[in-house]
Order: sequence, then structure tokens, then C-alpha cells
Amino acid sequence: MFLLPKGNPLYENVAAAKVKLPEILDKLKNGGFTGYLNFVFPSSNVILFFEGGKLISTMCEQGNTRLSGFEALAALCSHIFAGGGSLSVYRLSRDLVMGLHALLHGEVLYKGQELKLIDVKGLLEKMRAQQLNGCLRIYTEDRSALIFYKEGSPLGFFHDGSNDIETSATESQKIAGLPGAKVDILSTKSADELMLLDLLEMVNIDKIWESTKIRHEAQLQQQNKDARERDNRQQDAKLLELEEDLKEVAAAYLGKMGRTLIDKELADCGGRKGLLDADQVAKFLAGVEKSSKLLTSLTKLKEMTDLLRKEISRLSI
Repeated sequence: MFLLPKGNPLYENVAAAKVKLPEILDKLKNGGFTGYLNFVFPSSNVILFFEGGKLISTMCEQGNTRLSGFEALAALCSHIFAGGGSLSVYRLSRDLVMGLHALLHGEVLYKGQELKLIDVKGLLEKMRAQQLNGCLRIYTEDRSALIFYKEGSPLGFFHDGSNDIETSATESQKIAGLPGAKVDILSTKSADELMLLDLLEMVNIDKIWESTKIRHEAQLQQQNKDARERDNRQQDAKLLELEEDLKEVAAAYLGKMGRTLIDKELADCGGRKGLLDADQVAKFLAGVEKSSKLLTSLTKLKEMTDLLRKEISRLSI
């Protein structure tokens, strides 16, 4: 997403997860807000432009994909519930909002033109003659500057590293002079014409928000269910492996009777899941020891019991 001027900050870096979108949009609408909301998430950026309390533009950028309008608002709701983002809100002039709108949504007049290959003076004269409303972007691979126009005349300049619109073109001229500098020119309707559009009147943000909330909660429930089932499968696999290890130990000391004895004592303790309970483990080991006294010497019995206890203890590691 292009770097945008901050203007007059109302909020900065507020946790997006704390934002109830319908409430904040309603507040900005009733307050006649002019400016933009900038949501920054780990994998996307979302910008909402307001003009006199009307939501005139939305843009959601996810990698190489751009969404606008209803799709951008739906994506924003999903990102908010997913968590991890932040919100900043900046108040701007009507003319500057118009210029930023051009930058993101305007008709492309020039795209990626190398400055050294075009007649810049003639281009500016043409913009003035056409009374262009919009934005001119000058950029290299790692630097950029924006020049906003109203009716063919520059309103001001913004460049990387500045916090507001400036009246000096010095930095923009420096970037224009860098090797490989290119230019984009985008035009849009006037601010007055943009007033005709209000997305808040066209979409039901409350419905989008609630449906996204319900869907998100359902996804969380399904994820929790899947996680529990996965954990249970892993636990069952570990218990089955442990049971076999216990039988191998018992068979080494008691022969074939050892495996039968383990089956019997586990059954008396509620099956292999009893190995998860300390009391049942103590009962199991006591049962094995009692049933084995006539099958081996006390010394071998102690060795076997110690090995069984050691195998069981690994379950909790």
C-alpha cells in the first residue's frame, strides 16, 4: 500500500481487535468526518476514505490482490476478528482526500513512465490545461513522492519520511532526479462529485459485521474441535505404544504370561487410559507386582516394576 500522509491524527496504532467497526463508522458519519482510516494487518492493509461523514472509498490490499467496496469491507471485518492488526485515523482536507482517492482508485493516465523519456514541462502544462483533479506519483524502487492536484494546480507535496503535506517541491524534485525514476498520473472526479457516493448508505455494515462474527465464532469452534480430536488421536497413539512397551517389558521377565498379565491389570484400571491417572497407575503397578510374585524372583520383580514405572513416566514428558 502506498505511504499516505498522516494529517491530523485522531487515533494511532489502536489494536484492531478492540474496534467495533459499525460503531466507529457511525461515529465518524455523525461527526461529519473527512479523512481516512488505516488498518494495518500482518498480511494486508485496508484504507477507508471519508468525505463529510460519507464513506466514499475503500481499498483492501492483500499481496497482489486489491479489493474495494463491499468486498473490502467484508475482508476488513474478517481481518479484525482474526486479530493482530492496528488502526490509525487521520483527519485531512477535502481536497487531499480527493487526491488520495485518485491515487488508489483513479483513472490511470500514465503508468510507470520513465521521467527521462517524457516531456515533464509539457505534461504539467497539459494537466493544467485539462484542469486535472488527481495525483502524480514519482518513484524509484525505494523512494516515492506524491503531488496532489486540483483543477490542474498543485495543492502540495508528500514524500517518504514526511508526516504531512508540504508546500516545498524540493524532495519531490530530488526523487525525480534519481536514476530510473518513474511517474504515474491518476485522475478522479472532483470532491463535490464524490459526495454522491456513500458506501454506508449502500451496504448494511451491521449485517456484514454480525455475519462475519458468527462465521468467525463457528470457525473457532471447529478449530477447537479439530484440535481436541487431533490431540485425542495423538494421545491414543501414545497410549497404544506405551501399552505395547509395557507388554514387551513384562514378557522379557515373565514370558508369554507377562503380556496376559498386563492386559488383565490394565483392564482392572479402566484400560490404557488409566495410565493417565496417577492413582490408577499406582493400582496397576501394585496389581502387576502382586500377580508376578509367583512367576519370578523378588530381584527380577523389582527390576521389572522399576522398568514399567520408568516407561509410564515417559508419557508425561
